[in-house]
Amino acid sequence: MKNNATITFLSEQQYEADTDSASLKATGTIEKVGDVYVIEYTEPDEEMGKSRSVIEIRNHDFVALKRKGLYTADFLIEEGKTHSSIYKTPFGEMAMDIVAKKVDAHISLSGGKIYLNYEIRSNSQLVGENTLNMEIKIN
Repeated sequence: MKNNATITFLSEQQYEADTDSASLKATGTIEKVGDVYVIEYTEPDEEMGKSRSVIEIRNHDFVALKRKGLYTADFLIEEGKTHSSIYKTPFGEMAMDIVAKKVDAHISLSGGKIYLNYEIRSNSQLVGENTLNMEIKIN
């Protein structure tokens, strides 16, 4: 059974001395499929177009993010590991590695929180360090 949810995102990106932060809200759904919690929503950022995102939480330290639409990605964020991905944008594709420093996901069908801290690297060069806090509240 899918529950309607509100997802709040607080993100921070840092590269060298530059820092950028954003706060966004989206409405979506959460459900449990087997042992995996699945959160689906339409990206609230207008720049992303009407991209549809799916977050899968497999355990407290492994999160998969799949995005379809104007921007397409399939990120695996697993604490202590590096996963490669292709990020497709209207401006072209970029191969990147996601280096997860910290993943802390505590989710149930009643809601929960996800904390991600990871680096993005392209061609072995640091592109940025990201922190993402998500809070999921059932409507």
